[in-house]
Amino acid sequence: MSRERTRALQRLEFRDPLPFLVQLRELDEQVAKSDLSQKAKALRTNELKSWKELREGALFCYGMGQRIGQTVYLARSEAQDYDFVASWMVEGVQHLAPVQLKEVVPPELNNTATVQQRVNALTKYVDSEDLTVAIYLNRPVHFDPERLVVPPLKIAALWVFGAISPDKEKWGLWGNFLEVPQGTAFDYPT
Repeated sequence: MSRERTRALQRLEFRDPLPFLVQLRELDEQVAKSDLSQKAKALRTNELKSWKELREGALFCYGMGQRIGQTVYLARSEAQDYDFVASWMVEGVQHLAPVQLKEVVPPELNNTATVQQRVNALTKYVDSEDLTVAIYLNRPVHFDPERLVVPPLKIAALWVFGAISPDKEKWGLWGNFLEVPQGTAFDYPT
């Protein structure tokens, strides 16, 4: 990552995803009881798209934090080829990861969508060596990370995350698929 890009990313406002996710969970209960459309409840309108991406980014950062045992902060910033920036500290040094979100949509939106299709489509990235891609598995399906075939990719890291319980209380994070992938289970924060 260039020094100029690093400086620009360091100036972003990073936040802990935990309080945001806790507040969203409380709001979810109110929204579920409301008379909003299903699209609005699922944050699938143009006006709510940024909130949907923020929620997914917060879930990814929270899961990464659970995996590495420290807080992974999140900054909203849609620029070039990423949706947000993740940041964490190691021995006093700030690490930054621009993250592009992808989604395997629920079956009611596309019954044939798969993680493999999403991964195969990543070959279009030809100049993204510092980009992390996080695929949100947004459907009730068994995900077997050992069956995923990863083509040569010009990105920094590849992760998959999604709910592993029907009530979305338990979550899974798998990756980095460009190294030796491992899975991590975590609970939605309360």
